[in-house]
Amino acid sequence: MKTTPEIRVRSLRAMLMAGVALLAAPQIASAQDATPPASEDKGIQEIIVTAQKRAESVQNVPIAITALTNQQLSNAGVSSTLDLKATVPALNITTGTGGIGLPRIRGIGATGQGPGIENPVAVYVDGVYYGASFGILQSMYDTDQVAVLKGPQGTLFGRNATGGLIQITTMGPSFDWTGKAEVGYANYDTVHSAAYISGGLTKTLAISLAGQYDNQQDGWGKNLTTGNDINTSKSWGGRAKLLWEPGTDTKVTLAGDFNGRDGAAPAFRNFGLNSLGQNVPALITSLGGDPHTDIISNVDPKMSTRAWGSSLTVEQNLGFATLKSITAYRDSKFSYFFDPDGSAANYIVVDNHQFDKQFTQELNLVSEGSGPFKWVLGGFYMHDKAGNDGSRTTGIYTFGGNGYSQDDNAVKLDSIAAFAEGTYTFGSSTNLTAGLRYTSDKRSLNAQVTDYNGNIGTTTVTTIDPEQHTFNKLTWRLSLDHRFSPEVLAYASYNRGFRGGTYITQNDPVVLLKPETVDAYEVGLKTDLFNRSVQLNVAGYYYNEKNIQVMQVISGAQTVYQADGAHIYGVDADMTWRVTHALRLFGGVNYTHARYTRFTDAMLSQPYPLPSGFTVPGGVCYGSFPPYGAIAGGNCLYIGDASGNKLQNTPTFTGSIGGSYDLDTGIGKFTLSGNYYYNSGFVGSPDERVKQKAYNTVDAALTWHSSDDHLFVRLWARTSPRRSTSRRSPPAIAATTALTLPRARMV
Repeated sequence: MKTTPEIRVRSLRAMLMAGVALLAAPQIASAQDATPPASEDKGIQEIIVTAQKRAESVQNVPIAITALTNQQLSNAGVSSTLDLKATVPALNITTGTGGIGLPRIRGIGATGQGPGIENPVAVYVDGVYYGASFGILQSMYDTDQVAVLKGPQGTLFGRNATGGLIQITTMGPSFDWTGKAEVGYANYDTVHSAAYISGGLTKTLAISLAGQYDNQQDGWGKNLTTGNDINTSKSWGGRAKLLWEPGTDTKVTLAGDFNGRDGAAPAFRNFGLNSLGQNVPALITSLGGDPHTDIISNVDPKMSTRAWGSSLTVEQNLGFATLKSITAYRDSKFSYFFDPDGSAANYIVVDNHQFDKQFTQELNLVSEGSGPFKWVLGGFYMHDKAGNDGSRTTGIYTFGGNGYSQDDNAVKLDSIAAFAEGTYTFGSSTNLTAGLRYTSDKRSLNAQVTDYNGNIGTTTVTTIDPEQHTFNKLTWRLSLDHRFSPEVLAYASYNRGFRGGTYITQNDPVVLLKPETVDAYEVGLKTDLFNRSVQLNVAGYYYNEKNIQVMQVISGAQTVYQADGAHIYGVDADMTWRVTHALRLFGGVNYTHARYTRFTDAMLSQPYPLPSGFTVPGGVCYGSFPPYGAIAGGNCLYIGDASGNKLQNTPTFTGSIGGSYDLDTGIGKFTLSGNYYYNSGFVGSPDERVKQKAYNTVDAALTWHSSDDHLFVRLWARTSPRRSTSRRSPPAIAATTALTLPRARMV
């Protein structure tokens, strides 16, 4: 695992960029029309979400939700999905192999990755499910809103959402011409640019375009063998939407997007002795490097992702109900090349190429009207093909460095689901909600392994027998909520979530993972206090999780196996306080107790050289070759008991507090904003040997807005944890300037 460096401040360049932007401000702003003053309403802005497939105030939904607007994301320093954990304490997001996002909510999430392995925290963008874990790392530039739904969403969003849901809504077309553009510069020679524009083409047709480009040109570490930078990052993306409204009852949106990322990653940190018995941290130090940021490798790591997709969303008001159809296709590719052996020798080199192609179709029929009974009916279909395309392992451990072992495989999924949910109101204050979803997942596998031995010039192709399995599951939701007053809503719920089984192609023989299920019990309060100036939401939960999917890396190859179960319980709270019209405070806390209840076949480790008298359980060290007593470094992996141990990547306590303050002056408005985040640390392996220590981060920004609010200049800074497991170090100080176009109505 890789750690972030201490902050290297390049503030002079950042300040120069800010100065240029300020000088340009009068010229740009003079041509704009002044905007009306902000409302003096002292209440907290109402946020509308679609957590129950209909537009509702987040304070009326009996689900623990953290919802953030574009402005709130900006004030908290959130620029990508990786940054969300700093504002949603129950959420932890780590990365695997540099480009794979692994979100976890209240202890439930993915540690494994690979073809056919979907996240148990489902990610939806504009209603489209993103199944590929290497496709969920998103820039937040054109985001309109993020809603994080905590706990299993087994009814309306049932696609593997055993942990929860991240619902991202991006800015779309409007018939008023409007737009914005921004450029920025940060340390590590990082440049940033983004733009968005939208407007009406005709009275019934509107368009929006958005684009983003970021380039961190200096790495925050070096490969001491080659002298080249590592952990550089260049990313880009674009989105286009076309909106057609032929009448008041019909809305059709055609959307397309693309994104990509290149970087010198993944760069893995060695904690001790490598397979040669070398103390890697000490060796790096002796060479003048930093063992927290630098590596020793015979090759430079490389990583790239490419993804594109399109969707067609049709909404039709039928009077008694609204019919909504979302048809979508996504194509994602992920390649990574690295040396995992922790030495300058060519022992193991991994060159993996993964792909994921996905088609989804969802239909929702949502009741209209003000009667006591509200209902939702729906269906969901997904076809997915994911696999490895020519993934190779080479090096001395593969035919003495003269040959390769190559995986070519595909895991296919055909999933169909039907769901229904209804809410009945008793009197005017009590609601009973019940829902069911039936899911049928059909998985199939085709795979072959090609071994080339260059020493004797032979090629061996091993074809794995095709396999097929169907997983059927009924999931449900039952919820009772009561509004004691306009200020207080209480609720209690019981949900069952389901994550379908799949094949693990990296294993020999291939492993079939059983479905993962979660029974979740939750009670909560949602409050709007002191004339809606304080919003405090609290929830307590207890989960019973079965058949947990757990990751393990053996000799550079990742595999996934299962623990029997875990118990999880805790409490989380979110708070927003509008102290005055100018001052806003926000924050949250989460406590989670997560332990394996029974895990007798866990993969544990013992560092080489083995201590005197240590007997290898089962007589086998996986990923190693006997005689085990002669091996000088690395780890002996063996099967053992991890029952009672902590779940991976699950901090016991997290908390955040932030705020923003507006100061109006004669030359415009200044906004000071910031966010503090604390993480108590977590374990990274079932045997609890790999640990992330407690850390904290601070984001702060000073923004100047022109008097007409069409131009802003922002200086922001971020401190990063010295010992974070994140493989991406965000820039520590930066300047951004942006221009917002005035609205002009299409006539």
